[in-house]
Parts: sequence; C-alpha cells; structure tokens
Amino acid sequence: MSDRRKDEEKERLMKEILNKDRSKIETGSDAKVTLSLGSDGQEDRRADRTAEAVNQMAGMISSAGKATSDLLKNADRSFDELRKLLTNQQKDLENLSRDNGFNQADMERVQKEIEADYGLTPAETKAQTVIKNLDTAKVFEEVYQEMDKEIVGQNEALKQIGIAFRRPFVMGTEEGKPKNVILVTGPKGSGRHAMITEMARSLFKHRAIASDDVYTIDMSLYQSGAQEQIFLQDLYKDLSGHGEIICFENFETGFPSFLRMVDSLVCDGKVILSKRYVLNKGVLVENQTGLVKDAVDSLSAAGKYLVFITTKGTKAVQDAFGANFLYHVLDMVTLTAFTEEDAREFTDRESSSLEEKAVTNLKISVSVRQDLKDWVVQNYDKTLGADALSGLFNDFYISLSQAALVDNLPAGTPVAMTLSEGVPAAVYNGKSVTLTRSKTSAEEIEAVNRELDEIVGLETIKEYIRSLQNHIRMQEIRKAQGMKTSEISKHMIFTGNPGTGKTTIARLISRYMKAIGALSQGQLVEVTRADLVAQYVGQTAPLTMSVIKSALGGVLFIDEAYSLYRGKDDSFGLECIDTIVKAMEDNRDNLIVILAGYEKEMAGFLESNSGLKSRFPNLIHFPDYTGEELRKIAVIQAKSKGYTIAEDALPALEEYFNKVQSINAAEAGNGRLARNVVEDAILKQSGRVVKDPSAKIDELQQKDFDFTVKVKPADEFADLREFNEMLKGQAGS
Repeated sequence: MSDRRKDEEKERLMKEILNKDRSKIETGSDAKVTLSLGSDGQEDRRADRTAEAVNQMAGMISSAGKATSDLLKNADRSFDELRKLLTNQQKDLENLSRDNGFNQADMERVQKEIEADYGLTPAETKAQTVIKNLDTAKVFEEVYQEMDKEIVGQNEALKQIGIAFRRPFVMGTEEGKPKNVILVTGPKGSGRHAMITEMARSLFKHRAIASDDVYTIDMSLYQSGAQEQIFLQDLYKDLSGHGEIICFENFETGFPSFLRMVDSLVCDGKVILSKRYVLNKGVLVENQTGLVKDAVDSLSAAGKYLVFITTKGTKAVQDAFGANFLYHVLDMVTLTAFTEEDAREFTDRESSSLEEKAVTNLKISVSVRQDLKDWVVQNYDKTLGADALSGLFNDFYISLSQAALVDNLPAGTPVAMTLSEGVPAAVYNGKSVTLTRSKTSAEEIEAVNRELDEIVGLETIKEYIRSLQNHIRMQEIRKAQGMKTSEISKHMIFTGNPGTGKTTIARLISRYMKAIGALSQGQLVEVTRADLVAQYVGQTAPLTMSVIKSALGGVLFIDEAYSLYRGKDDSFGLECIDTIVKAMEDNRDNLIVILAGYEKEMAGFLESNSGLKSRFPNLIHFPDYTGEELRKIAVIQAKSKGYTIAEDALPALEEYFNKVQSINAAEAGNGRLARNVVEDAILKQSGRVVKDPSAKIDELQQKDFDFTVKVKPADEFADLREFNEMLKGQAGS
C-alpha cells in the first residue's frame, strides 16, 4: 500500500473515531467497522487489525457516553467515575496507538474530542503524566504571562518565583532530595498564597507538574510531643500525594521537635522516624506489635517543592531552623505591600467580577461607579492588602444579594453601586440600600453599657472598659489611612476577694469586645487549674491548647490563676503557663486572657514566668463592697426575684453589711453576702405570709432579715502557719 493510501486510510479511521454523532455508535458486537483496502490478503489482515482497534476505540467512547448518562443520575458519584473512565481510556488508547500507527498528535486529537464531548478538562482528572523534555523557557514565559493577569503589583516577585520553580528543570535535582526549597516573604495580603496557587495551576496546565494540588502544613497546629503521630500523619499524606508543592506556614511558632523533622526534610531530603510506623488503610499509624513487613521508618521529600511562607524574612527562618537550613534555600521570593496604583487595579478587577456575578447569579444589571471605587481605595485596611479589598467586595455582594432577595428585584433591574451621603450604597428604583457590613453592633454596645450602668460600684473599672472602644476605633481609622497603629495589650489581671464582680465584668468584657469588633466570637471560657493541668507527663500542653482553642475569638478567664504555679518543682504547672504565654503571642489579635485571684497570691504568680508581667499590663483591682453598695445590690437582687424591700428595713440592712465587711469581707463573700441575705429573707417571709394572708406577698420587711453576724475575724497568722507547714513538708521529703 502506498504512503498516500495509508495516510488517506488513517484519516478515514480518525473520522470514524471522532464522529460527532455519538448516538449512532453502538456498543457490542453489532457495531463493527468493516475495512477493505485491496485484494492483497496481508493488507486485508492489517486492515482487520486496524478495524478492530477502531471498534475498540469507538466502543470505549460509546461506553463512556452511556456511563455518563447513567452516572448523571447520581450527582455525587458522576465526576469521580468519569475521571476514572478517562484515565483508563487514556491508557488503553496509548496501548492501541503503538500497534496501529497512531502517533502522539493523533492521540491528543482523540483525547480533546472526548474532553469536549463530556465537559471535562485535564485539570479535572487531577493527576496527569508530565511531559518530558519541556521547552522550559517557552513554558515559563507563558506561565509568567498567565500569572501576571491574575496577580496584581508583584512583577519582580513573579520573576523570582518563575526562576525558583524552573530551577530544577535547568540544573536538575539530586536523587532523594527536594526539587527546590523556596522562601516566600511579604506582608499580609500581598498575595503570597495566591501566587503559589496560581503557579501550581499554570504549571499543571502546561503539564510541567503532575497535579495542581498545593498542600499546606500549619506548624502552629502542632504544639506538643503528644501530637507527634498527628503531625507525621499529616506530613506523610502530603509527601505521598500527587501534589508536588508543600507549603509550610507559621513555622515561627512551631514545636521544636517537629521543626527539626522539617529541617531534616530540607537538608537531608528525608526524616528518620524515631518509632516504627505502618500504613493502615493509607494512614500512617504507630506499630504496636513489633517487627512487621513494609514498615515505614522514614519520610522522603524527593520530587517536592518545599515552600516556606512568612511575613518576617530570613531572621524568622534562622531562628526557627538554623543557619544550615538557609544554606539549602536556593530561592527567596519577596512580595511587597500594595501601592495605591495596585489597589486601584485590584479594585477594578473586583468591580468587574462583582458585576459579572450579579448578572449570572442575581440576574440584575449592576454598575460599580467610580466614586465607590475611590472610596474603597481610600478606606480599605492597608495592613491586609488584597485580603481587605476582597473582603470589602464580598461584603458588598452579600448586601446586594440581601437587597435583591428582600425586594424581589426583577431580572435586568439596573442597580448603581455608588456613594450615598458618603456611605457605600446600592441605588435602584429610587431606593438606596447601605452596602457596608460593620463588625460592630450598636445594639449590643448599648445593651452592655446599660448592664454596666446597673452594676453597683466599680466606677474606675467601667470607665476603663468604655475607653477601649474609643482606642480601637481610632486604630481602625489610622489603619484605613495607612498610618502606623499603636496596639495595646488587652490581657488583664483581676485581683480581689470573692464576690467582688470579677466574673461578671469578664463576661461583659467578652460581649463588649465582640460588639466593638475587637473579638470575632465573644464567648467567655471560665476555667481553673483542674481544666488546664493534666496528671501525667506529656498531657498538660495538649489539654491547655484544647482549652485555648475553645476560647479563640473570645475571653479565657482563669480563676484562682495563682494555683497554676506551685513552686519550681511543679513541672506540669510551668508547662501550662508556658503554653498559655505562647498562645497569647500567637493569637494576640483574637484572644484575651484574664487571670483572676487574690492580690497577694497573684503578685507571687507573676514571678513564675518572665513573660507574664509584660503580657499583663492591665492590673485591675476589685475592692470590697461597702455597706451602702451591698444594700443597693440587695435591692437589685430582691427586684430580680420579684420582691421589694421595705424602706424601714434598708438602714438596718446597710448597718449589718458594714459590720460584716469590717470583720472579714473575704469570708463574707461581698456580693454573694447580699444575695444570700435576700434569699434567706424570702424563705422567712414565705412562712410569715402563710400565717398572715393579709400581708404583702412581694415585700420583704425588716423582721424577715437575719442580722446575725456569722463570719469570724481574719486569722492574721494563717499565712505564717501555712509557710511553716510547707517547710515541714520539704524537710520530710
């Protein structure tokens, strides 16, 4: 057969395979393609083999189409199964091509037709075969052009990251070692994570890497040796995955032993495990039964890009890992803060995106006016860069969606997003709707202020709480204008006797901080030593961290905090304190810690850790209540229970409270004393009213109160005796 005849026949076969009318291709033995290329028997046999290949291909394509129809009935499984079909199909087609004269270009034509017919792209199959001998200069130039369209204002960083990812293609890689170790630095909101994600997507598109997955390991999540297995499981999962890029963040606060493991991955390409592990259903677990087959004794970083992301530069890296680590970092990518020009470009992109979403999802015609764009550029949080800009437009879209739902806007309704009286607003049908979503709650602030007003005494403390709002508002204004902010530590120490209102004020502070936007959640988590300190080695830090995590976004209130420290030999207590101090530093923007206890004991507690004093500059003392204040509290307590106190009983009540407080306020209980006195009076009044039906059932009279002094004077020598007992105990041990 002539070459021309062969080319003509191959083209005919391609038309058979790529026939667009898939409904005419049947499955089974009835769908045979018959070929006759001439009278020569050898050519006929060759034609039969080729026809058989065509039938196999057509059958696979038809089967995929039938499978698609069936699988669409089960939306949860359809895409996974289609990906499997395409992957298997790709292998079968490649095998057939070797025997029937189809080259790579022919096979790519078939693959593209299948992808077009079934709506799938190579990216959706996740793992793919990497093309060898890439023209990396051409590929990375195209990658740069693609990323430049997505990443704003980072031209130099884009060049740096292109070099970093191209490096192993040019200089090769050492067997068993990472492809490259890259340090990415830059301020918050500069696009560090977005740049890595776009690089993965673009390289995957050009088949330079096997997957567009980017794995991230947050080192701050692993804070004690007890979490070793969890850390190794997460690390193994990422090292063994299809993705070639692993990002490490928050390593500045990582646990030392886990940082050493990461250091070994960078410097040696692997980490030797101190225990024997095995795989159980794909999960790395510690082996408890001795020697086993296929044990995992090391983890390898071969073939991976290890990327370290920070806001603090090389010093943070050296402090965490050491100088040898930096020697193995071959590329540093430095991103810069947004300029005003960058912010305007990003704002234009976000505006276009919002307009498109509004048409697609809300079915309304939105136009973002220039005055709103200017407002965004002037008022976004400059310290957060792109994240702040994206957050503003997300708020705009949520508010716009709410307006469309509430007013049931018809399709095509024109909506102008502009400024109305200096505030972002959506204007439509003669109506103006505010678009901003404030983090502050005026209603909650007012409610908390009312409760503060109702609290008896504590005027200095109430003024301090209210002053926080003005300070936080001022810092937000300074941020919006790109000025430096003066953050103050909001952690506090409350000292005072029981019943002086410490827990009540802590609860109001948590609500107040959420209302003014200083905390994201506003919950109060109240704990003591028993909730933080474990009984066995290695358990205290995880227990303390679990409590801290439950308090993130709110206030952690530790009552009798001095009990955490029981001397230099109390290793468990010291471990707890160290964990708290570190967590305060790591979560300074979203956690307030309040320590409470007696004044003298708290003074000694602050000496247990050198970092405590500096982290708790706000020392607030809660004085004992006076007799007058306790009388007012008693009136409030009675009112809350549906009673009033007779006027002639109030002087006697105040005199009684003064007497008790002068003897021993700590033992009396302060506010608890007032509550107990009222509750006892209610019980006594019940008996009196039962006997005298004409009596007022909601009034507490002087005869209902018991003015017997039950407290004893404070023992002036109690502390001395306690000290002597402690000395005896040490001598005995």
